[in-house]
Amino acid sequence: MRTNFVRFRKKSENGETVKDSISTKEMSPVDMAMSKLIKMKEATKLLRASAPTVRKYARLGHYKEYRFGEKLVFYDKEEILNFILNQCDTSKEPTL
Repeated sequence: MRTNFVRFRKKSENGETVKDSISTKEMSPVDMAMSKLIKMKEATKLLRASAPTVRKYARLGHYKEYRFGEKLVFYDKEEILNFILNQCDTSKEPTL
């Protein structure tokens, strides 16, 4: 007799609506800070680069890397977007 586990794998829509319904006034400062952080996978998509390249840019000081333990790494989304915009600005400047 086989058991069907498909129903347990589906994401509930109620969990997402609860998360969105919390206003910023009710959030603690820690929750507000964590909401600005993105994971490594999201950072690689934003930068269109591999994970080692994302870590290299953080090590060079272009943006900060926030580590929680050995494997859990976060980046500030605003810092990464500013880095992308600054790279675009410097590429438009004429060279002598």
